[in-house]
Amino acid sequence: MRLWVLTVLVAVATAQLVNRNVNRVVDLTTQIAKVTAEVEVENSGASVVSTYEVVVDPSAVKHLSYLSVSEHGNELPVRKTSDGVYEATLSSSLSNGGKTSLVVTTTFTHSLEPYPRAINQPDNQLVRFHSNAYYYSVYSTVEQFSKFNLGSSKIESFTPRSPSNKESQTVKYGPYSNILAKTSAKVTIHFENNSPFLTVSNLKRIVEVSHWGNIAVEEHYQLSHTGAKLKSQFSRLDFQRNPIGAPTAVKSFRTVLPASSKNVYYRDDIGNISTSNLRETEDANELEIRPRFPLFGGWQTKYYIGYSVPSYEMLSHSGQNYKLEFPFVDHSYDNLVIDDAEVRVILPEGASDFEIVYPNYEITREADEKVKTYLDTFGRPVLVFSAKNLEENHIKNIEIYYKFNPMMLLQEPVLVVIAFMVIFTTVIIFVRLDFSISVDENKEARERVAYLVEELFNTSSKIKSSVSDETVEMLATVKAKKDPKHFKNAKKEIDGLYKTLTDEATAVTKKIIALSPTLADRVAEFNRREGERKALLASISSLAEKVLGDKVSKTTCNEQENNLLSKLYTAQTAIEDSLAAL
Repeated sequence: MRLWVLTVLVAVATAQLVNRNVNRVVDLTTQIAKVTAEVEVENSGASVVSTYEVVVDPSAVKHLSYLSVSEHGNELPVRKTSDGVYEATLSSSLSNGGKTSLVVTTTFTHSLEPYPRAINQPDNQLVRFHSNAYYYSVYSTVEQFSKFNLGSSKIESFTPRSPSNKESQTVKYGPYSNILAKTSAKVTIHFENNSPFLTVSNLKRIVEVSHWGNIAVEEHYQLSHTGAKLKSQFSRLDFQRNPIGAPTAVKSFRTVLPASSKNVYYRDDIGNISTSNLRETEDANELEIRPRFPLFGGWQTKYYIGYSVPSYEMLSHSGQNYKLEFPFVDHSYDNLVIDDAEVRVILPEGASDFEIVYPNYEITREADEKVKTYLDTFGRPVLVFSAKNLEENHIKNIEIYYKFNPMMLLQEPVLVVIAFMVIFTTVIIFVRLDFSISVDENKEARERVAYLVEELFNTSSKIKSSVSDETVEMLATVKAKKDPKHFKNAKKEIDGLYKTLTDEATAVTKKIIALSPTLADRVAEFNRREGERKALLASISSLAEKVLGDKVSKTTCNEQENNLLSKLYTAQTAIEDSLAAL
């Protein structure tokens, strides 16, 4: 009895509202059906009404992706009461005779059916859209008008329903008067639509938060072309010869990233995809995604993109209370459609007491997980969320509140310090241990010889860089400008340096022979090679003096110079070889 009374009361309350005028516009220019209905509502009953009920046409409920109701430009709270039935709370109650204007916005995915289902490479795509000629409502409607924007003048057919007509790229139904509640009249429009039919069948988004100033985002896409399938075999030659001859092929698309994003990458299972292009603007970074091959109907691809943003863009805190705010999904491409999305938020180790503020659509929180990365001890908490059937209107922020003790930031540096201390202590102890069975009496002598050979190598390198190279440079300077004074000073400085370095080398070689007589032959070889270099350097200096005194022609000078430099480089290579033999 009580249930019957309640049903009657609800029916009476529902009957109080009347749709005075409905102006409905259906946008079919893309793969998403976007419906905007401007509704003038009047309360014709005696009691006050504070809610407006929106009922989606039962034939379209499975395709519904987004629904919102706004009043005078302000979005109203909407509550889902059952499948396809929503209740919007008005900004102010309507008494008898009260009126208001509402805008009901709905979007539907996978509602445009490719027909035919398969086409050839150069063919245009035709689609069918099934709809209701009337605005489906739980209230009666005094007058209504519907317009379907198709974006193409090629209209194969549409269901006539008087009055209805076709004008250029639109099909109009109405005006119709005095339509009863929940009246349905099925109509079908068959028209051309070559817009990209791209669908993200699966999206995995990972947001990794660091309190050291960086938030890393990585998105894994499984992307499909859900338009009419390619019936014939793909011809790469025809496509390259005439790319616009394949109107349904998707060659590239645009992904919008935050303006502060950096370290952007775009890869697939093979590796980096270099055909991408990143363009920075004032408000955002635009990443042009160009797959390795054009996408035709029925084709799919997998790829992932990643970037980093500064923590202050998404993270704020007061004491130990932190707030993370970011878009649940982002602008992957224009007229985005996502069938399944999974968002994983990796918070710093030690975060706890999570509170979530969801955007105004259905998001499921899955079981939390743990993940261990570098320098973690007990693992970082991972919050997992999932959602289905998303589009651009779902690009709204999700807020995650949690607690975190700032002292936990010291954990990683302390672990690094401890690790290095352990390593260094181990190395210090290890190098001081002697694991040999017998004492090597010649070990110290060998170490001293190795040190002396290293010293000899350094001295020889100084001779090459500070004497040989400067001598060659001195000859070039004399050829460029004959300045006797400069030549004299340069030669004196080089000769003095050479004598000092050769004296050092001689002293070192004597010490090596004293410590290891078996190396005498190799030391002698080094001294012989050094003598050759000394002779060649003297010849280069002599040539410079002849040039200074105009005692040699330019041609002869160049020939002698080339010959001497060739021999000098050969001698220096031989010196390095003899040092390597030591």
